[in-house]
Amino acid sequence: MFDDTIDTEANDVQPILTVIDGAADMEPMELETTSSSLSFSDLGINQELVRALKRMGVESPTPIQALTLTDALAGRDICGKASTGSGKTLAFGLPLLQNTKKARPGRPAALVLVPTRELAVQVREVLSKLVMGGKGLWIESFYGGVPIDRQMRSLRKGVDIVVATPGRLIDLLNRGSISLGELRQVVIDEADLMADMGFLPSVEEILSHASPEHQTMLFSATLDGDIDRVVSRYMKDPLAFEVPKVDQADVTMTHHFYVVDGRDKAAMIEAMSAGSERTLVFVRTRDGAERLTYELEDMGVDAEMLTGGVKQGARERVLRKFSAGRVSVLVATDVAARGLDISGLDLVVHYDMPDDNKSFVHRSGRTARAGEAGVVVTLVQRNQIRSAGRIKKDLGIEGDLLKVSLEDPALRGVAVGERPRGEVVEVFSAPRSSSGGGGARRSGGFGRSGYAPRDGGSSGSTRRSSYGSGSGRSYGGDSGRGDGGRRESYGRRGR
Repeated sequence: MFDDTIDTEANDVQPILTVIDGAADMEPMELETTSSSLSFSDLGINQELVRALKRMGVESPTPIQALTLTDALAGRDICGKASTGSGKTLAFGLPLLQNTKKARPGRPAALVLVPTRELAVQVREVLSKLVMGGKGLWIESFYGGVPIDRQMRSLRKGVDIVVATPGRLIDLLNRGSISLGELRQVVIDEADLMADMGFLPSVEEILSHASPEHQTMLFSATLDGDIDRVVSRYMKDPLAFEVPKVDQADVTMTHHFYVVDGRDKAAMIEAMSAGSERTLVFVRTRDGAERLTYELEDMGVDAEMLTGGVKQGARERVLRKFSAGRVSVLVATDVAARGLDISGLDLVVHYDMPDDNKSFVHRSGRTARAGEAGVVVTLVQRNQIRSAGRIKKDLGIEGDLLKVSLEDPALRGVAVGERPRGEVVEVFSAPRSSSGGGGARRSGGFGRSGYAPRDGGSSGSTRRSSYGSGSGRSYGGDSGRGDGGRRESYGRRGR
């Protein structure tokens, strides 16, 4: 099927290359990888951008960048699948910056579609840093929550690369403020989140306005479901590259599940954040975020909140303060669970249990990014023990649930690897006694197995080794295919 073998070096992972055509069968090819010695220059990035990368402290490509950059620079349509924090922004950003030409007013040459306002701001900032002092490309982000008149004026002056959320871009299209007929490059970033949020019909509408000659690059943590339709309708013989999720020695995500009294949860945050440079705390509702933020402030903690109810300008200021370390604790709803890339974030806390495994993965993925270590703590109340056990089982997270008290001094060292000396809590699956007496212990009760040793094997702190969505899909390995059900991707014969 393939006449050639592509050898590349991408940090000792085993990625897969596939040529895609609609929903046809896939014959995946593994790309041999031996070391991390490839440079950006080797992949075709020009010296101006290489120097800009070095100024940002980026010396060598990540696996997804090493896999995709050469074909992306050559103008091929690309589907890139890699987990959060893997470097997807530079994987599409560098080809955009190197190949984009100056555009006419109101007629951008390149477009990046993103699902959230925060991600739009973030992508623009990354790309803008790379073009400082370069060829003078103008990059602007467009999203809701800010006056549209200002964005319309910016388009009239001329924007070369547009970074936009689908809703605001359609609004600008309907007002006649922007034309997509001269686009030469389109990027769909975080496509799986676009699907989750119901944005794919808007994405398709936007693509229908684009020039038929444009290059499309789609990047996502997953490539399935409704994303198939976008691939088959709007991409031309795309190459699919994947970096499988592997247990990498240089990426450590340590998980703790603490069973606590609900009345102690705020004080737990205060204790844990004292030993952390920056702590991101996830709550379920806006009201909950407000209450917790005020409680932490009353305890003397430098805390801010980030929710959908905070105006866009204030949200951006909060994120800048948190990123710069001027705020130690950020309390957020799930609006911040995807797309934020805050380097050096050492502690994520699930103050409220997430609704599902996918939310757990997205929230947790704000730490342990780009090779850094990170700690994730889940606070579990007594009636949530079984749910917590299910999450651990589904996601392959090892270790015990520990009943932890506020008096444990190790709480203040959690972010640097200390482990509270808590009582192990068993997750019971035995049925309740039909007699209603005191024979069988009720499911979800506290076990009495004593205290776990601080250095006890895989008890409370474990490196993440299996962290999927519970779908059973598997790329890489020996087979290259999934579980025999739905095909893994969308093969096409020949390149």
